[in-house]
Amino acid sequence: MATNLDELFQLIRQGTDLISPEQLSLIVNELHRTKTKTLLVEALEEFQDRTEEEVEWESFRAREFKKEVENDLRVSHYGADIKAEVRNLINERDLDVSPDSPLFKQLCRAVLQAWVLHYEDAALIVKGHLDDPRLYDTGSNIEEIKAPKASGKGVLIFKDSIETYLAEYKRNWTDKHFSSQQAKLNHFLDFIGEGDRNKGEQVALQDVSSSDVRSYKELLQRTPSNASKRHPDKSVIEVAETADSDRNPRLSATSITKYIQCLSSFYTWAMKELDFEGKNPFLGRGVSSTSATSKRAERNPFSRQQLKTLFSSPIFYGCQSLATCYKEGDLIPHDSHKYWVPLIGFYSGMRQQEILQLYLEDIYENAGIWVMDINENHPDKKLKTPQSKRVVPIHRDLITLGLIDLKNQRSLPEESQRLFSDALMSSDGTYSSTFSKWFSRYLKNVDVKTEKTSFHSFRHNIKDLFRNAGESDEISESFVGRTTGTTGERYGSGYRIERLDTALHQLQFDEFIDVQRLKSRQQ
Repeated sequence: MATNLDELFQLIRQGTDLISPEQLSLIVNELHRTKTKTLLVEALEEFQDRTEEEVEWESFRAREFKKEVENDLRVSHYGADIKAEVRNLINERDLDVSPDSPLFKQLCRAVLQAWVLHYEDAALIVKGHLDDPRLYDTGSNIEEIKAPKASGKGVLIFKDSIETYLAEYKRNWTDKHFSSQQAKLNHFLDFIGEGDRNKGEQVALQDVSSSDVRSYKELLQRTPSNASKRHPDKSVIEVAETADSDRNPRLSATSITKYIQCLSSFYTWAMKELDFEGKNPFLGRGVSSTSATSKRAERNPFSRQQLKTLFSSPIFYGCQSLATCYKEGDLIPHDSHKYWVPLIGFYSGMRQQEILQLYLEDIYENAGIWVMDINENHPDKKLKTPQSKRVVPIHRDLITLGLIDLKNQRSLPEESQRLFSDALMSSDGTYSSTFSKWFSRYLKNVDVKTEKTSFHSFRHNIKDLFRNAGESDEISESFVGRTTGTTGERYGSGYRIERLDTALHQLQFDEFIDVQRLKSRQQ
């Protein structure tokens, strides 16, 4: 009998008609593990200052989705989303399984069972139990990674432990998230090694005390944002010591908490996977919401006046050049991504990367409605979560302003190309990093930037607009491609494009932007 996934899939390729319950559980565990880790990563990145009402609503949705899937299992109902997930599995593993075969039905049941287990985990996650060991006990079938060597009997040192930790999670994290977590771990090693990372790597996990964690938090509170770029030749301690003399903004409470959560997650993993018997000194040591200056999330929506100011600023009404697009002039860069990406973000709630990586083929008519298809159909495309894959209707205002005309002008039948080919890929493999920095500078130059406004604010704005129009949170979360409790996740959403289009066109965008006046400036 097949004892691991590779052997099982090889058995399927050889033409087996059925697989045993034990074999099926291998697939269930792998799917469960992937789904839960995806949700856990998003929660660690985005949960901040949530209200009790939000927590209770998200918990309710997780329970309801679980009941829905359990019922589908009981009556053997395999919906379109489940079948699509099975087809993706078949394609990824190069299997030959007919949709009418009993084996295909078994795979559908495996997907449903994985969703049931996932929603049990989701109930923990949405309640904020992000360090619960059960979330890290998801039956992984990835290759066994050699445990790190101890520096002495029963002693685990950071160097080998972190290398093993990162190796295990590398295949599940995006490149950007992997680099971010690695940088946070290295930052602590620099600290605990008193400015010498090599020294920090040799410290034993059990030797980190509560006093060390307190001192590390104090250092983080003194650390400027983007410190490694501003002071590449200085240690983390030297950066903090010289911070008082510069006027650069410090790390936010949310950023500090992410550093602490990164280390807490590492310790939780070590306790489970490496049999570390010490305590987790970082558990519950993040910056509490009461220490922040506001109960609101780290990023706020743009205010009415901020939106009006932004969409009547020089890049939309006339600027000097793309390099000085914040200064008034006669140029309207209607064919530049810098013109279009903020507009699309405002009218769709799409993330920067989702917009910038659009190909011409991703914009098409579906049931008479122009849409943007957010997918990973090209190697350069990256989505934050599996639930980010979706189809978004295009608001009529964007069509009025010429988005479809731009697509048609750039369409070349002999090749496939991106809509915004003028936006180049950054060194981190994304299109969004460079744009994000430009957009932040532009907001500052047109007096719209605050500590809590960024491109992400558009996502808050559209959610507020949906709420003001009387639409459910489930509609808005599904629209923007989220996967936490209020979202209709990949299984259970099922909104037709006509329904999404109707909901979108109920939103009152005209309170913030004068489309006809903006259109007239293009001529």
